[in-house]
Amino acid sequence: MVFHAIGVWLLVAAVPLWIYRWYVYSRLDARERRVFTRIVKRRHENAYAFALQMFGFLIALATAVILLVLGLRYIKQGSLELGAYRETVRSRLYSGVDPIDRALDAYHYDQFLPVAILTTCALLSVAFTLVATALRDISMMSRLNKKLQGMKKRQTQAAAN
Repeated sequence: MVFHAIGVWLLVAAVPLWIYRWYVYSRLDARERRVFTRIVKRRHENAYAFALQMFGFLIALATAVILLVLGLRYIKQGSLELGAYRETVRSRLYSGVDPIDRALDAYHYDQFLPVAILTTCALLSVAFTLVATALRDISMMSRLNKKLQGMKKRQTQAAAN
């Protein structure tokens, strides 16, 4: 439940961040855009690779937690039953819109527990990657803009002298 809420809020936060990122990118001139794309390609990790690493880490973490819970359940009850996500987790995230809530039930809460965990990990990976990439790009463009403005000032001062 908490991870779903985090994933949804990260997706909500990603929308204005990407709008602002595209706004800042559109204000760069052609030279600055070339420098920005060259920096991203050479120095920073590909967003897809980052998302896959994040997904792998979350899957490994979820697998470890599931194995721990199943091990404790076997010690306590002597059984290793895996049911639907609905049977394991009682609290749910609902929107209040009936078609969306029915879709959430069908595609997530009624799924087999490992499938539901995979979809949650995918949601978190995508949402975190979108937010992190937008923040990285915005930060890099502002630093690039400051450096280029400083270089322009030095060039104009040198030309004036």
